Amino acid sequence: MFVGIGVFASLPGADGRDEPIAIVFPFWMARDEALARSFEAGERVLRTGRLGSIVVTVPGSRSGELPRGAWFSLRLAGLAGCLDSQSLAEERQ
Repeated sequence: MFVGIGVFASLPGADGRDEPIAIVFPFWMARDEALARSFEAGERVLRTGRLGSIVVTVPGSRSGELPRGAWFSLRLAGLAGCLDSQSLAEERQ
């Protein structure tokens, strides 16, 4: 239940925050495919996440539509340790 509430609270809103967005593709999608689909949708990609199927994009680059095949997107704030790559998480400590 708490995980569901956390995910719901992390959905991007129209509040104008300058927080990176994590676009989540199916976990079986390869990193290169997730990146290609993000670029195809016009996203300004910062990096991939802990899984190759998570793509972190620049705030405000989203047109309101998810890239083809993406499941959902989340604000990265508060979830960075779960969604960022292991090396980035270690650098922050």
